[in-house]
Amino acid sequence: MSHFLFFLVIASAQAAPPEIVALTSVQQAVFEEAPVSPLEGARIAEKAWHKGCPAEIAELRVLTLSYWDFHGTPRTGVLVVHRAVSADVVVIFRKLFEHGFLIQSMRPIEEFAGSDEASMEVNNTSAFNCRDVTGQPGKFSNHSWGRAIDINPLTNPMILNGNPLPPQGAAYEDRTQAWPGSILDQSFIVNLFRSRGWTWGGEWKNPDYQHFEKPAH
Repeated sequence: MSHFLFFLVIASAQAAPPEIVALTSVQQAVFEEAPVSPLEGARIAEKAWHKGCPAEIAELRVLTLSYWDFHGTPRTGVLVVHRAVSADVVVIFRKLFEHGFLIQSMRPIEEFAGSDEASMEVNNTSAFNCRDVTGQPGKFSNHSWGRAIDINPLTNPMILNGNPLPPQGAAYEDRTQAWPGSILDQSFIVNLFRSRGWTWGGEWKNPDYQHFEKPAH
């Protein structure tokens, strides 16, 4: 296991960017990739996948990733992504950890019974979920391929026809302000994803500030 030295980030209680306050040694940061186990595959098949989905479960990979939570505490979470982007995602989240970017929660969508709404309400970061594009029934989202990631979706809401999703995200619509885990234009996280060929939803007509994707075509 590699030995990492990082700046520990503590989130301010106010709506302001977190401040770096101490240098901390983290010896057990984890950035690992594994095939989907039979147990995990059964959970995905039950909660987040159905017949006709564009990606097979065997094409997915389970990533175990370290991150800093909103209290500046190192945690370990799980993302499920397509094998074609798994190496990319490992590199990106390693760099986010090194930078001190804050993530409130990172749990696979099947822990929310496949409900994007339930995951967003608790600000959970997730990736694979075989579902439609929000607001476009019948059209598969890139999450259905495991090629999209939603990061801190409550504090980085989607604004669909003027309405924040999740609705509680209305408190974070002002993108001139920074909260812990904010995703703002020209920020470190946006530039990092862009440098590896990913698209940020914050640039869309209906901005989706939580969303990054790297479609196959």
